[in-house]
Amino acid sequence: MAIIKYAIPAIAAAQVALAASCGSSGSTITISSQSDADSYATCTKLTGDVEISESFSGDLSINGPYEITGGLSSDGASNLTSLTSTSLATIGDTFKLNGLTTLTTLSLTNLSSVGAISWTALPELQSLDFTKGVSEAGDVEITNTGLTSLDGISLKSVGTFDITENTNLKTVNVNDLTNATGLINFAGNLDSLQIILPNLAGGTNMTFRNVSAVSIPSLKELSGQLGFWGNTFSNFSAANLTSTGDLVFDDNTDLANISMPVLKTVNGGFQIARNDKLKEIAFPDLETVTGAIDFSGEFNSVSLPALEEVKGGFNVQSTGNLSCTTFEKMHSNNVIRGTYKCTQTSNPTTKDGSSGTTTSTSSTSSASSTSSDSASVMNIVSVPAMGAAAIFGAFVQYLL
Repeated sequence: MAIIKYAIPAIAAAQVALAASCGSSGSTITISSQSDADSYATCTKLTGDVEISESFSGDLSINGPYEITGGLSSDGASNLTSLTSTSLATIGDTFKLNGLTTLTTLSLTNLSSVGAISWTALPELQSLDFTKGVSEAGDVEITNTGLTSLDGISLKSVGTFDITENTNLKTVNVNDLTNATGLINFAGNLDSLQIILPNLAGGTNMTFRNVSAVSIPSLKELSGQLGFWGNTFSNFSAANLTSTGDLVFDDNTDLANISMPVLKTVNGGFQIARNDKLKEIAFPDLETVTGAIDFSGEFNSVSLPALEEVKGGFNVQSTGNLSCTTFEKMHSNNVIRGTYKCTQTSNPTTKDGSSGTTTSTSSTSSASSTSSDSASVMNIVSVPAMGAAAIFGAFVQYLL
């Protein structure tokens, strides 16, 4: 009896120990039904990857496991209507959902850390129920969903943050995000989308297309490109930005004011084109542009009082009452080293001959003066966000 007395607790403890971790490294646990998921309810950790079968239909609850050491994925499960868990806190690898065309509920109330997020083609998913909030993630890529906000994704840092083609997305407010090591990209979402990144201080590349507001008040430095295409905001401010790579404002129809009062360095090309409501261009602290300057539009003045060096070309063309006297002196004094062109014209163009306004047609206008230096400014409207810096860098290498 004494043996039985001690044997029974020992057996129970062994069962708990066995139940604590299920699966194995490098393997995949496949869930094809709710009963499959229930069979892992006593596991605190699922080792390896978890894959929800394409054939799964209906609502799925994964309750019990606290951690998945690998990824959690579902690809093409078009009849999966909800995915819920009250226990799951950590997904070690990618949380991937693709082609879940009837998914309406994503409720992971304890989830706080994932290796990465990759969600594509979730047209019926309108909101996230992430009560604790995902504060740790590598890359985040969300494309073609029905989401109206990203509430529940409360990152402190991120690699790539790529949010595209979510046509119901109204606001993105990631209050705690302080740093991004990869591309931040917003494109093709709801036209009235507002981007609010109040504490983001540094990053690499940031591109914004078709948004109604961008707020980055804490941003100080970007090592790569900062670009704005086809947006509808009337004012843009980056009050603390001192340095960036390529800087682009292109075809922002309502843009009337750009305020970047402490910007000192553009490590690449600097283009402002087709922003027809922008009448004044002023960067009071700008000292260095390592690529080329290419401004075209309907503005009346360009003020760059601190400018000390432009290593690439210089193209400034406008329909407005533009004076080029200051820049002619800069060119004569070798502040502007590349090909020089500054003119008032009815058909302003970018350096490559594309129209500089949304109302005029492309044509070649006469230059007020030129130099023999062949460094040029390239129209970077169609250059991918990650490629423009390399192209402008090539201009500088050619020049040097």
